[in-house]
Amino acid sequence: MQLVDVHCHLESRHFSGRLDAIIDAAKQVGVIAFITCAIVPDEWELSQTISHSFHEVYFAAGVHPWYIKNQYFEELQKLYAITDSKYIAIGEIGLDAKTDIDIAVQKNFFEEQLIIANDLNKPVIVHCRGAFNELIASLKRIGKINAGGVIHSYSGNADIARQLMRYGFYFSFGGALTYRNSKKKLQVLHHIYPDHVLLETDSPDIPPVEKSGQINLPENIIYVVKAMSELIGKDEEEIADATTQNAKKLLNLNI
Repeated sequence: MQLVDVHCHLESRHFSGRLDAIIDAAKQVGVIAFITCAIVPDEWELSQTISHSFHEVYFAAGVHPWYIKNQYFEELQKLYAITDSKYIAIGEIGLDAKTDIDIAVQKNFFEEQLIIANDLNKPVIVHCRGAFNELIASLKRIGKINAGGVIHSYSGNADIARQLMRYGFYFSFGGALTYRNSKKKLQVLHHIYPDHVLLETDSPDIPPVEKSGQINLPENIIYVVKAMSELIGKDEEEIADATTQNAKKLLNLNI
């Protein structure tokens, strides 16, 4: 199988000093590309450095809604200045109704980063929790995202997915899918498969049920493939091929 992990955080302190072994282990199970997502400006340069250290790693840069600070707003303009062929998306960005950051502040950051993504013709990698109505309202204000995007660890329903696909979005699934206990996710998968589905790990977060309580690793993407296969009744190889082709198309990966 050839697999793409479209959302991980290789910058994490949990991986410090052992990235060679972690990436090699993921390659052994078929991972051919990783998208590592910076969440604050202080990580942008590190993400870029990691991508240059490993042929298979690409990076996204943005400000995550959990970590917004007022001074970061001006720093968003630095996203224009990054010139690197491995800089493939703006992310992780988004909206979260279950964090303490004021939602109006989140919207300002989110919409500014959508504008930057359109200016740079890059896709976006989006976190959305409990805020899909606000997300769609922001998209209506900004308009179509030129290069599309990913809603990572998608938790919305099929109707919301239909609306988001009009804006060019794909939907990625990670460790949460392995619990196999969500009828809503099953309905979504049947609606978006095979043309709008992607795989992720969000490592080091959200491990699969098979590795519950452990630091999540990119190699655990195989458990996500297995869960998806069982849920929708499709062969693992077919899922791997579909999701990898989708990742190549959306993220313009030359792999």
